[in-house]
Amino acid sequence: MAHPLWGEVVVVGCRGFQDCQSEIPQNRQEPASAARRQEQQEALPVALQGDKEPVDSSAVAATAVVPDAATAPVAPDAATALSTSVASSASVTPSSSTASTSTATSPSLPANGRYLGVKTNLAAWAGTIMNVAAEVQVGKHLSVELPILWCPWHISGKHAVKTFTLQPEARYWLSKPGSGHFFGLHAHVGWFNVKWNRDRYQDADRPLLGAGVSYGYLLPLGGHWAGEFTLGAGYANMKYDTYYNIDNGARIDTRTKNYWGITRMGFSIVYRFNLKK
Repeated sequence: MAHPLWGEVVVVGCRGFQDCQSEIPQNRQEPASAARRQEQQEALPVALQGDKEPVDSSAVAATAVVPDAATAPVAPDAATALSTSVASSASVTPSSSTASTSTATSPSLPANGRYLGVKTNLAAWAGTIMNVAAEVQVGKHLSVELPILWCPWHISGKHAVKTFTLQPEARYWLSKPGSGHFFGLHAHVGWFNVKWNRDRYQDADRPLLGAGVSYGYLLPLGGHWAGEFTLGAGYANMKYDTYYNIDNGARIDTRTKNYWGITRMGFSIVYRFNLKK
């Protein structure tokens, strides 16, 4: 309908209080009936009925909720961690065995080992001088050699040659120790007692002393074997007494001699080792 001030107005009417009340939804729950209350009482634990001692409900709940420890399932996170640990242990064991196998099968002499050689000079043997020498690497291009020469011969009452000489040498190798060309710097010290015909010559107060330089070349012969050629020149000084070559012969004089010339010459057979660095 139209209103002079408000405009059109919609009017809602109701036929009666009872009719409107019947149309309102019934959202409230009806009180439980006597039969329903009886069923609830029967469902309660027997310990809660009558004059019996009540049971702690929290204990009942704990008993019902907590499972047996023996049958308790393992937490997913703990199971995952356990499987990961077992897998890690299994992966470590093969690696260790592989490493030990690799170590056991590795060569005892590495290719990059330190050079060590043992040798003897055939040229000295030709002069009836027994000798042996050892050489060891001390740097990338450096080595040190120590030859020992010994001559103990007593041929007869008129002839005898007894000498003992050391001739250490430091060497610089152009390639590497034990291969190819080298240059050396050597020293020598020696003691001697030589009988020859009428006279006997013996070092006096001190041994023979001197030094020199040398050049050499080492030629591999196959495997550990090699041949070494060397030639050196330098200086030597000796002071010696001269005696008559008879038992308790008198001393004739004492002399000092300086020598310039060949001080080292050799053709050596070398056996080479490799030592671990």
